[in-house]
Amino acid sequence: MIVFMFGACLGSFFYVCILRIPKGISIIFPRSRCDCGQTIPFYNNIPIFSWLFLRGKARCCGRKLGFHYCFVEIFTALLFLFLWHRSDPWEFCVYGIFLGLLIIASGIDFATMTIPDRCTIGGAVLGILGNVLLAHFSRGNYIFFGAMASLKGMLLGSSILLWIAIFSEFLLKKETMGFGDIKLMGCIGAFLGIKGAIFSIFGGTCLGIVTILPLWWLCGGRRNRIQLGSSLPFGPFLALGAVTYLLFFQKVIDEYYGQIAILLS
Repeated sequence: MIVFMFGACLGSFFYVCILRIPKGISIIFPRSRCDCGQTIPFYNNIPIFSWLFLRGKARCCGRKLGFHYCFVEIFTALLFLFLWHRSDPWEFCVYGIFLGLLIIASGIDFATMTIPDRCTIGGAVLGILGNVLLAHFSRGNYIFFGAMASLKGMLLGSSILLWIAIFSEFLLKKETMGFGDIKLMGCIGAFLGIKGAIFSIFGGTCLGIVTILPLWWLCGGRRNRIQLGSSLPFGPFLALGAVTYLLFFQKVIDEYYGQIAILLS
């Protein structure tokens, strides 16, 4: 329960980052305010519970608050709860930072179709440092191995996605992927290494197809379907692929690659 509430509090902070970073506003000051200008007191800003208690409305002006406020808090809390049960304390700290970066980057990408460099390039630097720490304190490896695994994942992951972007742009004669997605892939590779990067690319692509195809057919008319397909960001699907690998398939994928390596040796 403590970890769940900790994750919910972080989710509330992540949502503030999603709202403020694209506007160039400090994520620390000023305090949270309603759209009517009133400062929100702390007892009306308790993650999850305040939204439920106030029935999705602002106390000061009665404005409806979308469920996305509460969703980010619940989603973050669940992710951190899963992470806590599958990792040691050092992994929880490093990958907790990673999950936070993915949530913020995905939220901003949904809202603005852009991903800030502080979440991608800055995230890649944190991924390298995080793997160095894990190699030293958690996995019993030399620091050099942690740094090299991180660099290989960053370079290979971003390179694969770059070539996919170039090839798809050549076929479709238009830009299909922004450099923000490619830099985000570098961040994912820096944290998860080569195997996590490859899984995130193909897993994220499959998740994107599964999501987009039903939406295409639910929207009336071929023209609307094309506009829908061109307006959905790819970054959140890459992030979802990375989360799926980290929380559910990391051991399975690592064992699979290990068996292949034994067969080839």
